[in-house]
Amino acid sequence: MRTAVVLGTNFLVGAAVLAWVLVRHGAPALELLASGPRLGLLVLFPLAVAASFTAYAWRWKVLLAGLGARPRLAALVGYRAAGQSLSSLIPSGKLGGEPLRTLLLARGGVSGAQAIAAVAVDRTLEMGGAAAFACAYALVLLRRGVPALEGALVTVSLGAAALTLGVVLTVRRLRRGAGLVTALARSSGLTRLAFVRQQMDVLGAAEEEAARLIAQPQRMARAFALGLAANLLVLGEYALLLAAFGLPSGPVAVVAAVFATGAAHSLPIPAAVGALEGAELWLFGMLGHPPAVGLAVGLVVRLREVAWIVPGILYLMMRAPGLTRGALTTPPDPCTRAPEPPPPRAVPMRGGGG
Repeated sequence: MRTAVVLGTNFLVGAAVLAWVLVRHGAPALELLASGPRLGLLVLFPLAVAASFTAYAWRWKVLLAGLGARPRLAALVGYRAAGQSLSSLIPSGKLGGEPLRTLLLARGGVSGAQAIAAVAVDRTLEMGGAAAFACAYALVLLRRGVPALEGALVTVSLGAAALTLGVVLTVRRLRRGAGLVTALARSSGLTRLAFVRQQMDVLGAAEEEAARLIAQPQRMARAFALGLAANLLVLGEYALLLAAFGLPSGPVAVVAAVFATGAAHSLPIPAAVGALEGAELWLFGMLGHPPAVGLAVGLVVRLREVAWIVPGILYLMMRAPGLTRGALTTPPDPCTRAPEPPPPRAVPMRGGGG
């Protein structure tokens, strides 16, 4: 309940900020957008989005193949789109869509342990690639005279170092069979809870599957390279959209737009409402552009956000009846089925009076 109140309050504050920004700079920003749309580039934008989704799904498929699971690439694209939509709408450090991806993968025929391991490793690779790109973005912007990002560079670098250390320690534990989640559950006493005890076997199997992936360095390197390619495709999306509306679309402008978007989504505001537009306005102002340009960039990036959210929502709307039906019609476990009631006993007939 407290989380819902905080998120709701943040959403209202973000909406108020957005309304204030639109009142002050909305008219000139909309004039900029209306003056230069290029249909040729706008037609290419959906293709770039599809290519990005495919690259992320392909990385996921490479990991699943290492576990012996081979779902169709088209299905993984749908799962990825659904998880992306949930992650974008729920400000949870981009982890909101991972349980959904695991569920969809398990419903698609992959075992629960393999689904958990593949999603966890895929997410770790994604965080590693994003951290590397974030450090590069901050360095580029610092060299272009945005001193306010010095603190951001330190924060991003420390986060990347902490992520690297965590991954190294996890890999070492998995290689020697020590586990991680199961060991934490046992040491913290969580195994005293019945629900946790019931899931220990699945978590242990997932750790074994993750260790199988880690033991395939060439596959892991290939998956990481696919993630880097996907990040480059995302840069192409931004460049296409900014150029399509006649906005600054050079390398520095694209990096600034991507960096501001990531910073806005790190705040606990649903869909980064207000934060996204404000971050773009502030950063482009630091680069010497007028407020109307910064807000116009924010509105264009919001258009990209919609393009990334809508496909997953449509996919979930189409899959929702099947997911619900599957949950309701799961056959009961014969070991836990209630015993059948005994047959009724015959009632003796009383004799008649004479």
